Amino acid sequence: MKKKIEDILVEEGITEKKIKEEPNASPKILDTANQLYSYLKTPKNKWSALEKKQLHFRIQHSIETITRRKTRRIWFTAASVFIFAISGGIWYSQFNQPSEIADFANSIKESKNDTITRLVLSEARAIEISEVESEIQYDTKGEEIAIGSSQTVQQKLEPVKPSYNTLTVPYGKRSKITLSEGTTVWLNSGSKMVYPAVFAKNKREVYLDGEAIFNVSKDPERPFVVQSQQFNIEVIGTIFNLSAYSDDQSSTAVLKEGSIKLIRKTKAYLPTENKMISPGEMVTFEEEGEQLVVRKVNPSDYLSWHHGYYVFKSETLGNILKKISRYYNIEIDLKDRELAQITFSGRLDLKNNIKEVLHTIKKTTPFNFKEEEKIVTIY
Repeated sequence: MKKKIEDILVEEGITEKKIKEEPNASPKILDTANQLYSYLKTPKNKWSALEKKQLHFRIQHSIETITRRKTRRIWFTAASVFIFAISGGIWYSQFNQPSEIADFANSIKESKNDTITRLVLSEARAIEISEVESEIQYDTKGEEIAIGSSQTVQQKLEPVKPSYNTLTVPYGKRSKITLSEGTTVWLNSGSKMVYPAVFAKNKREVYLDGEAIFNVSKDPERPFVVQSQQFNIEVIGTIFNLSAYSDDQSSTAVLKEGSIKLIRKTKAYLPTENKMISPGEMVTFEEEGEQLVVRKVNPSDYLSWHHGYYVFKSETLGNILKKISRYYNIEIDLKDRELAQITFSGRLDLKNNIKEVLHTIKKTTPFNFKEEEKIVTIY
């Protein structure tokens, strides 16, 4: 490991000419290889232990990805970067680092058993909201916040650094929030959104863990970016639904109006994947396959929950029960795993209680259930 990186490049016979002549590499791969080669030849400062640990994890992911693709040249690229990380460098800082708002969101400690909607202001002052359906509205300066029709709170903002507020909506609750620049967001049960009280002059950025409908105020000079664990969505003005729960295996975005650019995050040293989405399209990211899949849908079916009903078309019972469990804040124990794959199509009125909703599904999907306290057992 004490070898200099330039010695390793010489031993492997890697040159700019050889990279350009690689017959099996795509333009994206060649571009990435050229960037790496350029950095490997340049002396770098030593890294901290934390940076080495982070890069080790990312390179390991790259190697696993590369092994699946069976691309010899890319394997060498990843392996070279790993050696480079040990010997020192700062190149990592340019690739997919978490943003400030994402770091802040991930640092928040929260309880999954909470039953109160909480608005936490930048000075760490928490406001509890007991209503099942709450409404929050900021003034244009971000200093005055109206909660429902009877409560108003003030917050002091520091002009030097962004003041992040956090809205956490537990299972069984929903919330509508109007941000300082006019964007309206409906948060579904079990969701958390982090956002600045006042947006910066050049961008509008929020972080979502959960499900929300965004009606983004148009501002061509300041694109609106929604960050989530799996991908970012960039818009100027549009209406869309994003479902990105951190404990789900897949994330989806459905566009009703306007256009959005979806940028998939990656832990590997590979080019990121971008998708432009048009109205009436849904994009799904499956964590296992690490692919973005786009298909045509009726957007109203996916935005219906904030009107008090769900619309399902050939949806698996397992997915439906997870949504219902969150909405009603009730534990559902599905005993038969095969039942989870049975599909259901229809409309569920969420103004009904949990028993009525399950009886509606039961009309076309064979199962039995029993309710004991706050646990429903399906068999």
